[in-house]
Amino acid sequence: MSLLLPLGSVAGPLDGAAIYSGKTCATCHGIDGDTPTRTDYPLLGGQNADYAYAQMIDIKSGERNNRQSAAMRQVMNVVSEAEMRAMADWLATLK
Repeated sequence: MSLLLPLGSVAGPLDGAAIYSGKTCATCHGIDGDTPTRTDYPLLGGQNADYAYAQMIDIKSGERNNRQSAAMRQVMNVVSEAEMRAMADWLATLK
């Protein structure tokens, strides 16, 4: 099975909602990004897309390091930057 696209084909835009659900983000942050399972988890729905994207990048790189970042880093390590951008853009539309 090839992961390469045939010449002349164009990949469609990534579905931020599907990525968010598929990467288990909803498990802690809620399906709507605004109903986290713990009060110290951030509300993500309606968050500025650039800010949310930067936070995901910083968590993945280790630049952001707080008590929740270790668990988040495990998730972010399997999320590409393009997927992060798609999720951030989608989350920004939720309010």
